[in-house]
Amino acid sequence: MTAFTVHDPRRLPQSHSRARLYHHESGLRTLLLPEPGSRVTAVLQIGVGSHDEPETRPGLAHLLEHVLFTGSERYPDVHHFARRIQGWNGHYNASTLDDTMAFFFTMDAEGLAPCLAHLIDMLSRPLLTEESVARERRILDAEFRTRLADPRLHRQALLARLARPSHPLARFTAGNAHSLSAPLTSLTGEVRAFHACWFRAGNMTLVLQGALPDNVDGVLAETLSRLPSGPIPSRPPLPTAFPSDIQQQDWLWRAPRSDTSCTLLFPLPEDERVWPWLRHWLREPGHHGALGGLRATGMASTITVTGQRRSRNQGLNQGLSQGECLIELDAPGRGQEAAALLEHWLSRMAAYVPSRWPSTARLATPNPEGFPAPPDARLARLCYLAHRVAGEPETDADTLLAPPAPPDDHTWHNTLRGLSDTGAMVIDHDNGRDFTRFTPWTGTPYRAIPRQRPAATDPFQTLLAPSATATAAPPSLKTLTRVPVDTEDTLRLGWRWPGDQTIAVERLSLHWRLLLEHAPFTGPKVRVHQSGTKLILDLAADGTAIRTTLATLFAPTDAPWERLTEHRHRIWCRQQDAAAPAHRLLQVLRDRLDGVTRENQGPLSSPASLYCAYPRTWPETRLATGLSPITARFFPDTATDTTLATAIPTGQQAVPCAYPDHARLLYLPAPHRHALDRLCWRLLQRHLAAPFYQQLRLRQQLGYWVDCRYQEEADGRCGLLLLVQSPDHGQRVLQAALSGFLENAGALLTAASLDDWQRTIRSLRAEVEREHSASGYPFEQRWNQAFYQRPGEADAELPLLDRLTAKNWRDEVLERYALALPFTLYSIAG
Repeated sequence: MTAFTVHDPRRLPQSHSRARLYHHESGLRTLLLPEPGSRVTAVLQIGVGSHDEPETRPGLAHLLEHVLFTGSERYPDVHHFARRIQGWNGHYNASTLDDTMAFFFTMDAEGLAPCLAHLIDMLSRPLLTEESVARERRILDAEFRTRLADPRLHRQALLARLARPSHPLARFTAGNAHSLSAPLTSLTGEVRAFHACWFRAGNMTLVLQGALPDNVDGVLAETLSRLPSGPIPSRPPLPTAFPSDIQQQDWLWRAPRSDTSCTLLFPLPEDERVWPWLRHWLREPGHHGALGGLRATGMASTITVTGQRRSRNQGLNQGLSQGECLIELDAPGRGQEAAALLEHWLSRMAAYVPSRWPSTARLATPNPEGFPAPPDARLARLCYLAHRVAGEPETDADTLLAPPAPPDDHTWHNTLRGLSDTGAMVIDHDNGRDFTRFTPWTGTPYRAIPRQRPAATDPFQTLLAPSATATAAPPSLKTLTRVPVDTEDTLRLGWRWPGDQTIAVERLSLHWRLLLEHAPFTGPKVRVHQSGTKLILDLAADGTAIRTTLATLFAPTDAPWERLTEHRHRIWCRQQDAAAPAHRLLQVLRDRLDGVTRENQGPLSSPASLYCAYPRTWPETRLATGLSPITARFFPDTATDTTLATAIPTGQQAVPCAYPDHARLLYLPAPHRHALDRLCWRLLQRHLAAPFYQQLRLRQQLGYWVDCRYQEEADGRCGLLLLVQSPDHGQRVLQAALSGFLENAGALLTAASLDDWQRTIRSLRAEVEREHSASGYPFEQRWNQAFYQRPGEADAELPLLDRLTAKNWRDEVLERYALALPFTLYSIAG
């Protein structure tokens, strides 16, 4: 008999036919979502956040999150958890928000029991030593000083300054050396007391999704019983976040550098049934969506919508709670115009009641709240479900997993009318000098301005539409190379241009994405992938849909669409240039590996090659008919690919960066592009990742971003990345640390026992076997072999892993490692 009781015995939706909602006797609630595959994702959420920390100790919750990873009773080593997750081919992270902390990891299914047991011990019995508190306080301060170059931190500081002093939103939550400057013994005691107060089983929620083992009930019963029980403190009710005089003004602030967005704040709808639908239609790029209207007027090309409901110990559907709907647009300097348009849109949508909403293809795949989203929303959805399980303890799994029901017409009408009448509070940036007020902690300049709303263009009357000439028949198809791939439901087209065409290809990719998002006929299988001068278009293998989609993409470009594309491209370039140093170095490395040059960019010319993968059952005549809308200028005159292989870079290169941090990236390429080299480099990463993190992050404390990763390009090139970003150590120190690690890496590899090598080989073999057997992987693998001219490599890896002994592999890795010539990128303040 286990310690579980089945909380929801009813039949569940077909997509989660074996999903179960449990309530453990310790008080922790668990949602199990079985899913075929070989991986498991775990999200463990604790109902405490930065708004619960003592007012006298800002940043304490964030500090606790860091210190929890530095050892526990059963696993005292500071790097033990990282090594365990890496040993199961996994990754992990954590976050601290206003009212929750979340710890999550993804790894091989076989590692669920040991990894979950380690996480539970880490959260329930942490060591919380003075040494670890002192170390993580320094790292927290380094993070804060780095983030001072990030406009988002300053926007958050301004919101805190405008909030009521009695509201938790007014607190400084990031933490730095000053806010956590108590004597070390005293601060460690506060960290321990905060942990003991809130980290109890009844305040936790666990969600598991993936290939759950058959004995998952026993695993959870044994593991979760170690959690401490007991009551958690009650929270006082919250006042509204912003006083009325603050809400009725708009605000300007000066960013540390030119910001790329403006922010609008609406009250969060009090009726919770309205919020997910409002969020969906705000982000809808097609007919009636707010994003479609913004694009039609040329106001903005992207919109980000988030909502934070600030309810204190209330269920999600119990009573009213305060909150803010935060809308971010890539329309810097035009906040009041954007507010006028969105307020007008809310007024119009109030009359367009939910019972008459059109269904769109984008409703086919769920985002965290049941609506469409990109594939990387998986973790966000699990966090959303954890939040719901915590807030609705009596809700069954049917309700948790079902898409949200639309609100009734009356509720929708009154809510949107109320939001429209209340209006948005605009927070926009300005580079002027007439600022007289500054936020505490960050010193962000800001000032109030009168609320003004210029006349708004009706977004429903001016929605962008594809050109009227889109249905005209372009010239017929020219020669292309067919990829020998079995596919039943996908048509894939791939183009390659010379390296000096990067900007033109980026612009074309952005243009296609905007068109496809706007088109009402676009389904979830239609995607655009772009990297450097390579462009891939995926379409559902339906003749009518293919012709319609291609006719839309290859029609002559209208001026409004051209302006919108240029606007989005300018914003994209500014965001790339303003990225943190580590991100910038990764971008530059990818360009160098692709042979990309950004000088002398001209109009898009004919590509060097075109490849096509389509169902084997299609006759050639059907292919030609389906692709007839493509204009001739996108096809080469012959099927010969003249693109030359790019030379592997060597030496070093300085990269100007906007942030003041120092970053250094060392790229160690494999000598060749053979399957044996790629396997050797994957083994190399498995042996060096943990020592690299331990030496530079924990022992030398060079920075908070320390990473050793394997990187493989689609053309078969692979390498090892050693990356460090530091706010207070210069390039000489970073260079010495990276060079010293490389010099000692050979000794580390030699010192590892053959048993260690055998374990990593077994782990790699299991991973490769999964890759070859996973759904869709053979298609991607064979596509890359044809697209990048890598014939005969499909089945080379598994025989190699079976043929060589552990000693052979160690010798092969050492031999290739000795031949590798590193390439270094480093940041300079620019």
